[in-house]
Amino acid sequence: MQDVLIALQADLASKIALRYTHRLEESARFNMQAIHIPDLDDHGHSPGSGWVHQTWENSIVQQAGEEIAKLIHKEFSYYSIAKPKIVPGQRDQVILEEMRRNNYDFFIEGLLHSFEPDRFFKKLDSDLYRNLACPVLMVKNSVDLGRGIQIVGTPDSFSSVLSWFFQLWDELPAEPDILVCHFETSMEKASFLENDSNLISDIADRFVKHGKKTASINTVKGSSTELVPFVRDHALLLAPLPKSSSHMAHMLAMTPCPILFCPELKIDKFVKS
Repeated sequence: MQDVLIALQADLASKIALRYTHRLEESARFNMQAIHIPDLDDHGHSPGSGWVHQTWENSIVQQAGEEIAKLIHKEFSYYSIAKPKIVPGQRDQVILEEMRRNNYDFFIEGLLHSFEPDRFFKKLDSDLYRNLACPVLMVKNSVDLGRGIQIVGTPDSFSSVLSWFFQLWDELPAEPDILVCHFETSMEKASFLENDSNLISDIADRFVKHGKKTASINTVKGSSTELVPFVRDHALLLAPLPKSSSHMAHMLAMTPCPILFCPELKIDKFVKS
């Protein structure tokens, strides 16, 4: 069973992330730990120092804990999860320290889908995303899991993403769709490729090795904008963790689907699966 950390705020993005996680947990059981990092600046200046400051901070932490506990209970009313951790501090550093200390299998947070992708790009380049050694599930919408899984990548990144899929989601009964992307900025219209037979065969062989099947395997070529329609209709995307300047990032910024971003795996971290 996977151990998962989810970062929560008392906002709509966190409600959607919890709702989606609730549905996902019904298909892939995992242990979930919630964490909330209160922003002390939102509560004005500390009324003093020493004991007075500590009392003030403790009251903020207690109030935040009650709010997050209510949020969790509303979305997970029947499901027992660990008491949320309330830790003041710099958000990215607090989460990174918690992830390292407890060796979670992946991290979840909500980020509402927007056609103005600046916040999306900022996330991709944040200290948190660039320094996590495990995947990050970014929940943009609460979607029906019946829409299936899609694994997305480039020829160079696909092996690593597949390794994460088999490591984390091997128990899922779903047969994922496979989309291999060749980005060409000069193309006016996206097209399917028929000459990737070796890559397609390698991907199919890895699924057979795990006793699993794919629903489809397609390779496409086009600009990031032209390839967006290929990544809009699934309940979950698995993709490499890109830099914000990449074609992959610009394509994924436009999808409303939840995305599990997979950092590059060292070859020796897992035996090739």
